[in-house]
Amino acid sequence: MIQAMNSALQGLSMNQSRWELHASRIARDGAAATRPSMPLATAIVGARSAQRGYEANLAVLETADEMLGSLIDVLA
Repeated sequence: MIQAMNSALQGLSMNQSRWELHASRIARDGAAATRPSMPLATAIVGARSAQRGYEANLAVLETADEMLGSLIDVLA
């Protein structure tokens, strides 16, 4: 259970970093008059993918927390 929580926390951190990277590319390239470093659609899809990954890891963390709480209740 603790391993699942650690894995979920690492996933949250990774997806937050991915989201920030794509969001900064969207902001930078969306405002730039020069050729963008990546197509805007690719950056948007990357940001959305990172958001969904973050949500999935958050669900894992919440489930592990509930399971740990149930285990503590049974042992108490």
